[in-house]
Amino acid sequence: MDNSFFLRSHSKSIEIKRFHICTWEFNNNTSLVEFGIEVKSSSLKDHDELTLELYIPWFEKGCVTKDFYDKLKSSDNSRFIFNDSVSNTSSFDGGQNTRGVIHDFSGRQKLCLIPPNITSDFEHHKILLDLELSDYRSKADAETNLYIRIGVEPKAKTISTKKKGIGKSTIIFDLKVNEERNIPNSLLTEFKSNFPCAIETCFCFHIVPNNYNITFFESEHLQNVRALEFEPFKNYLDDKRLKRDELIVIFSKKSGSESYSFFSIYTKERIGASQFAVAILINIICGFLFALPAIRNEIPSEVPMRDMINYPPIEFYLAVILALSVLLYFFYPSLSIAFRKGVNWIVSFLPIKKQ
Repeated sequence: MDNSFFLRSHSKSIEIKRFHICTWEFNNNTSLVEFGIEVKSSSLKDHDELTLELYIPWFEKGCVTKDFYDKLKSSDNSRFIFNDSVSNTSSFDGGQNTRGVIHDFSGRQKLCLIPPNITSDFEHHKILLDLELSDYRSKADAETNLYIRIGVEPKAKTISTKKKGIGKSTIIFDLKVNEERNIPNSLLTEFKSNFPCAIETCFCFHIVPNNYNITFFESEHLQNVRALEFEPFKNYLDDKRLKRDELIVIFSKKSGSESYSFFSIYTKERIGASQFAVAILINIICGFLFALPAIRNEIPSEVPMRDMINYPPIEFYLAVILALSVLLYFFYPSLSIAFRKGVNWIVSFLPIKKQ
């Protein structure tokens, strides 16, 4: 899937301090993409309103957008997302916090969060973010940047390139931001009427299942790899697809460029305990089927079919027990763990002489 994103505006002076891309790959083969935009306060001093245009090549009917303002206006969620404690929060509307808030962080400059008016333009594959700045200009000081964050649910199950082989599965991410050589021909005319937003620093977060290994990553830009903190993200994302101990976060950033690209590969071995269990089960069934003709020839012809069913050979019982054991292991792996513990407990009481 094409993941060439473009952030543009009708004002040439708009500068972005930080641009965040956060991709979510859930275990049910669905995804979510978050975009966070921090606009420099110095580029907003002459604007009473602002429209940002975010071009997403796969944005079409069926895609769902979400504004994360209601989550980030909470100091607990903002402290977690921005990795800094919030010492004070001031509201634009007397505490209702519906029009905007200003978070005063301990270790970084103040940040103003406002809810954008989101318009979906499926024809041109873009999202229009309209920002009304009258409250911001009257209540924020000259050093307070503006921040908005949205999420996009793609119509396709995933935005990554997935390849499934016999031995392993592969996830490939190739993200690009404001790379002019990737502008589609259908947008060349439209791009003449707006300007690319200069981005000082671009952050990329990939959140993938933790049974995948990092196969390739631009190590010089890799900042951190960690397990996903379940409880904070559960409060922030509020998504049923988020499960405990299933995801990891890979974080990288780049700065000082007119455009940015992030490429990474993740792989997962497909041959594991479950695959061996299936192979054993198939082997048992095939062996039993091959043995049936020999068993049938050994049974006298005068023996009724009813007696054959009622009194099968002992090997039949053994095959059935083995097959059921493998099925239980495959569908209920926790039972196999309990079984092993039970066997170990019984063995501990046996009078085994130590050598």
